Amino acid sequence: MAGNITAALANIVRAVGLTLYLPAAVAYLYGETSQFYFFLVYASLVLVAGSLLYYRRKIGEIMLTEAFVVSAGGWLIVSLIGSIPYIFLAGMSPVDAYFEAMSGFTTTGMTVISNVEILPRSLLFWRALTQWVGGIGIVLFFLLFVSPSGLGVWRLYRAEAREEKALATTRETVKYMWKLYALYTAACILALIFLAGFSPFDAVAHAFTVLSTGGFSTRNASIGAFGNPVAEAILVIFMIVGATNFIVYIRTLRYRSLRVLLRCVELRACLLIVAAASLLMTADLYFNGGFTSPLEALRQSLFHVASILTTTGYTLSDISGFPAFTTWILTILMVVGGGLGSTGGAVKIIRIVVIIKAVHYMVSKAALPERAIKPFKVGGQVIGETEVFRIMSFISAYFVLILLEGMLITLLGGFDPLTALSGALSAQGNVGPSLLPVSANLPDPVKAVLIFGMWAGRLEIFPILALISPYTWREISRHRHYGRR
Repeated sequence: MAGNITAALANIVRAVGLTLYLPAAVAYLYGETSQFYFFLVYASLVLVAGSLLYYRRKIGEIMLTEAFVVSAGGWLIVSLIGSIPYIFLAGMSPVDAYFEAMSGFTTTGMTVISNVEILPRSLLFWRALTQWVGGIGIVLFFLLFVSPSGLGVWRLYRAEAREEKALATTRETVKYMWKLYALYTAACILALIFLAGFSPFDAVAHAFTVLSTGGFSTRNASIGAFGNPVAEAILVIFMIVGATNFIVYIRTLRYRSLRVLLRCVELRACLLIVAAASLLMTADLYFNGGFTSPLEALRQSLFHVASILTTTGYTLSDISGFPAFTTWILTILMVVGGGLGSTGGAVKIIRIVVIIKAVHYMVSKAALPERAIKPFKVGGQVIGETEVFRIMSFISAYFVLILLEGMLITLLGGFDPLTALSGALSAQGNVGPSLLPVSANLPDPVKAVLIFGMWAGRLEIFPILALISPYTWREISRHRHYGRR
């Protein structure tokens, strides 16, 4: 059974190797000769390494424990592969390079690069491409090329924090998701070029990082550097598109009815949160934030609320200078996050909705006779106790890790608790902006804590716990021994 893990990881390496040819093409297009040869040679080496690792192996029936190991280990490996271009082309230290790569693939958007505008375009493209590939998921990207036998596809799908499928098979669902993802990306590119006046390069880079809700930009000042309200409006729309459950899109197209989309509890909650938080933040910025124009306060509010809620992380200005009440709003939004089955991170809207409704359910049930039966429903669907327990377990583990990471950041970096918690929330929520001053000057141990937070948040914790659990390896060993018998 351990051979399944090696074979799957080898195929993930090969899949990432193929993507490395794309920045080579960009380097050739823009006349970046040394970068072209680097990416060309490096892509070939990664592809060969993956092929040698896969040699004479095949993927059989993958157990759920193995799927967790593949998922957790795969993200570590691809981040290692993705870090090498930063070392050779940007002169970054190994820790900084790994931080940047992990931030890219997990679509967190934190960066330790002080001046991205001096980077070669091929490296900027690679930086954006890591977020685009990571948006849907490394394992789901690998599943486009390789299909394990039996229930292996479904187990790998589940191991990457996916909980439902919309079509007859998991593989069909994965393919349809990637088709929609590519279609939305193309639509965003065209909108940014023809409506916002972006250059083709900037349009592609930002389309890659907005649909993935990643937030890497080609400018040091992020989207604020463009001063383009049309681009901001386009990006807000596609942030919400990326942060909406892709399964809902598939069902909408399958049944050819917009009602499926409009009845989506998460989407309605998302739009309600954006509207309410934007109004509150607009009032705070206008009265307490030094903004003399209500329209400018609204512009800043709407963009930043959408950006932080969807965990994209683009900014128009330095959010650390916002008033305290606005900072609280944005901090709460960091916890909420996008939709389940989307490219967004954090706790996810539907889980918050379930917990709120569960509290209301318990209060209302207390007023009923003891023998009364009242089903617990969310969005018209009955939710069982097992599902509620699973959600509560995840949220509990999520905040325990946040507290531990915050304590470690304070201990290792000397930051005050609020700043440390903000950094931990942002990293584990895969958001990006925070009160923590992230830069190359940050102590390496603090960077390591943030790297762990990004990794754990992207995989929604449980695959990480499975990877370090002795039970997992005992189970894998038992199945391997049984298979040999």
